[in-house]
Order: sequence, then structure tokens, then C-alpha cells
Amino acid sequence: MRVLVTTALEQSWPVNEPVLFLGEWCRRHSRRDKWQQFDSQVMPYHWDDRNRLLQDYDRLIVTYERLLTDLGETLNDQSGSDRSDRYWRILAGPWLGLFVQMAWDRWRMVEEAERRVDVSGTIVLEGIENAVVPSGMVDFTRLFTNDEWNHYLYRRIFEERGGHALEYRLYDPGETEGPVGSISLSVSTKVRMLRFWSCLAARLARKNDVAVVSPFMAWSAELALHRRLGQVPLIWSFVSQPNERFEPRQRTWAMRGSAADEFESFVRVLIPEQIPAAYLEGHGRLVEMVGEARWPAHPPVVFTSNSHYSDDVFKAWAADRVERGSRLAIGQHGGNFGISRRLWNEDLEVAIADRYLSWGWSDESRKKIRPVGQIYDRPPSTVDHGANETILMVTNTVPRQSYHLFSGMVSSQWLSYLQDQFAFVESLPKSLREHLLVRLYRHDYGWDQQSRWEERLPEVRLEPGVAPIRDLISKCRIYVSTYNATTFLETFAMDVPTVMFWNPDHWELRDSVVDVFSGLHEVGILHNSAASAAEHLAAVWDDVVSWWGDTAVSTARLRFNEELNWNQSDVVGAIAREIVDLAGEECPRR
Repeated sequence: MRVLVTTALEQSWPVNEPVLFLGEWCRRHSRRDKWQQFDSQVMPYHWDDRNRLLQDYDRLIVTYERLLTDLGETLNDQSGSDRSDRYWRILAGPWLGLFVQMAWDRWRMVEEAERRVDVSGTIVLEGIENAVVPSGMVDFTRLFTNDEWNHYLYRRIFEERGGHALEYRLYDPGETEGPVGSISLSVSTKVRMLRFWSCLAARLARKNDVAVVSPFMAWSAELALHRRLGQVPLIWSFVSQPNERFEPRQRTWAMRGSAADEFESFVRVLIPEQIPAAYLEGHGRLVEMVGEARWPAHPPVVFTSNSHYSDDVFKAWAADRVERGSRLAIGQHGGNFGISRRLWNEDLEVAIADRYLSWGWSDESRKKIRPVGQIYDRPPSTVDHGANETILMVTNTVPRQSYHLFSGMVSSQWLSYLQDQFAFVESLPKSLREHLLVRLYRHDYGWDQQSRWEERLPEVRLEPGVAPIRDLISKCRIYVSTYNATTFLETFAMDVPTVMFWNPDHWELRDSVVDVFSGLHEVGILHNSAASAAEHLAAVWDDVVSWWGDTAVSTARLRFNEELNWNQSDVVGAIAREIVDLAGEECPRR
């Protein structure tokens, strides 16, 4: 029999007993001297079966929709309000969707462990209950990457499921290694100046101006958009987020509705415990903050590309204005959209928007999606890349335990991804390795990526993910893309020589784009293996510009851009036209 270990919190590990590590997320590379001492096994990850991931995605969408309806009615009861389903979808939907997907992942891993291994029990920690309830969405994105939050979720799974011996220990926060990666924002002098300008300009704004909030545009383009709309240019993107306290006495309620299965019953118990305080205890204050915001009182259209996800004040304000008749336009803000077979963020955004502005792709079954081009316009590069000497390889990480579901590497599949990166470098001729610069992802999430690189390939130059990516691109001869996301879309738009490789079993494409990606594969831009990409790069290195300018290569890239990744000359005008058109549409009933 083995003691089940669920996270990297060593306080929850036994001393001299055989263990079953629930996943590779338990085994920090920096702590291998500790975990190598155990008689241990590691559970295989359930979503290594990609068909199961796709099936679970579809199942969880149904569960999410059922829970969202019941949660909205319950929150109306708790707040004494009568908000619409769409209001709660905009405000609480992003959190609920992530929470349901994470809870299912942890639940299923426990089920798999129980089915495959004779588990004697597990050690659970007391004393972290209040520390793992988020104040709002920003706080939640910090918490779910931490072992404490995940340990608490596993603890509640064991307590609700029963059937195992639980040894309770008191949690000692002094023994933690600190945060392992979360999104943080610094406020620059430029931002402070723009915030000051917004306060002044707000006095000149009209109540029915279009609200443009975090549109993912260059400042100059954002100002140009305001001019096109005939309104005072305002930078609306600076609002403090609520920091509400968790009040256990306000968490004794149960959700409306009934569960369809055992897992949903568990989630319905956990939601009152885990829902961000901003949507419950702090909802009244959130409504007050909405009233204090310097946004237009009656905007015909609210346009954003970023604030609809984590900015609770904006979401509450936008949801309220939508109920009053405003229309919500959301712009694409990165890669995967329109490309990945499954993508939770895309489904969420299209569902809450009246109009969705894409970078070039469309969907006949969803007419609200309108292509306008890359919203953060990337003009073609004027650099002679053939004269540069650097191979720029940009890498990625993901949280050690899953968060939102999409067709990409998930959780411990990052270790397979890392081995592909090593294989690429080791397949390069030694004469080219000295030209290589590997950009690490700025959030490590506890994978200890830098030390892994230094131990495996100490001669490779590393950039820790802090240098501006455009500066690095301007200095490279060729850009190497290692995952399906934003950066290769930008280098395509900028006409920068690019070689791509990724595991097609981890980065599944939707049927509508398979043909255009096959075109990239045929001309040597996209590769299904690290060795093939390295071999091709070595073959074209001496004359990258000629290869990139070859008719077949240019045709494949331009076709890709025409179908998925426009870089049109007047993206500001295209956005303005969509906003004006949307403002003229009849608003749907509540």
C-alpha cells in the first residue's frame, strides 16, 4: 500500500512509507534530493489520452452552463438583486469556468489513483482554509498556481468522497518556498501620466461616448480610434481592483438546483466555499466602485480585448451597462483563437460578446465573429535579418496543474515539451549552437526551467523572459517558434524568417485550418519533430533570406495571413467601422 501525495508541499508527505505521487507536479526539480529518497510511483496523467481531454471538454461545457444558471439565481438571492443570466456570465463566468475545469482535473486524478493503486490514505493540512479563498479574479489567478490552493482542493475532494484514511497535520506557512509564478503588473511613469490625463479628459467626455477599455492596441492606435469615433481620447484602463475579505458566516448557503452526477454535487458544495469574495461579500462594494468609475454613463458600445477576463470592476460595470442596453465588443488578444481544436477562452469570449473582432479568421456558424486584422498592429520589419547572427528560440511554460482547457500541452505534458526543446538544440550542428539564444518564459510555475537548461545544455545562452520580445526579434536571423500561440503570428505579420515545430498530438488544430497549416509544413516552415526543424534550419542558415523569400514559402505564409492573421493597413478604421455598425444594431432583449 502507498500513501497518496497530491502536491509538492512536503509537509503533507510521509516519512518512511512508500508513496504514490499523483503527478509530476509533486516532484519539484529543485527538490529531487528529497523525493528521490522515497520508494515511489508516479501516476500517469489522465489527459495524456487526448481523446479523453476532448470528451471531457465537451462534458464540462455542459456542466458549466448548468451551474452558471443556478449560480446566477443563487447570487441574486444573496445580493437581493435581479440580475440577468448574462450579467453573471460576464462577471462570474470566467471564474466559474476555470474552477469547474480545475476541479474536474483533480477529481479525475484521485479517481484514477484509487482505481489503479492500493492507496492507504493521504496526509492533509489544516490551517490554510482562509488563505485559499480569492478576493477576486486577479487573486484567483495567483492562487491556483500555488500548491496550497491545490492541496486544499484535494483535501476537500477526499473529505467529500470518503473512503480513505486522512491524517491531519497543522500547516506551517514558514516552510513554503513562496509563489511559483503568477501574473503581476507594474505601474510605469507613462501609465501614471496617462491615468492623470484620463482623469482630466473625463470631464470632457460625453455620457454616450463609446467606452474603449484595454483594447490591446498601441497607445497611438488607441488614440486614433477615439478620433475616428469622434470623441475625446480617454485611456480608461486604470481601475483598482477590489480586495474583499472572506467572511465564513456568509458562506453557509447552498446553491439552487440539483446535481446531475457525483462530481457536480462536489462542485456545488465547493462553490460557496471558493467563490471570490468580490461576487459575494464584496458585491455591494463592487457595485459602488462601478458607480465611482469615470466611464461613460450610457455607452452604445463597450470595447475591450483584455478587461473582460480578470478585471472585476470592469466586468461588473460592463455587465451592468449591457443590461441597460449597451453592446459588448471583444477583440482577440493572442494566439490559439480560430486555430486550436478546443479553446475555453474563445468559447467564453464569443459567448459573452455581441460582436467578436478576430485577427482574420471567421466562422460561418458564429456570425458575430468579424475579422478586422491584428489589433496590436505589427508593421513589417525593416531589419535585414540575413545580416544578423542570432537564432532566437522562444519557449513556454504552463502551470504544473491544469487551469483552462485548450488544445495544447497541459500540466506535466510540459516535461515532454521541454524534452523536445532539448532535442532541437542537440540536433543542431555545434557550429550553430553558439548562435542560439533561448528565451525562457517569464513565469516558471515551479518547473525550475532555468536550472534544467543549465544542467542539460550549459553552453546555451538563456534570456529569462524580461527583454522586450520585439528587440530580440529585431536582432535575430531566424525565429524559432516552439508552440502554438501569439509570437509566430506576430513574426508572420512582420515578415520575419520563422521555423516552427511542435507535437501535433498536444497542439491539435480545428478542421477548418488543417489545410493552411499543411501548406506551412510543405515549405519547411512548420515541422512535427524537433529533429526535422533543426535539420531544416541548418540547411537554410547560410541564406535564410533566399529561403524565406522563395515563391512557395511566401505563398504559404501569405495564404496563412489572408485566412487567419490579417495585417491590414487600416486596422483602426476596421475596428471603428465594426463599432459604429454594432452601435446601430437593435439591442437584444434581456
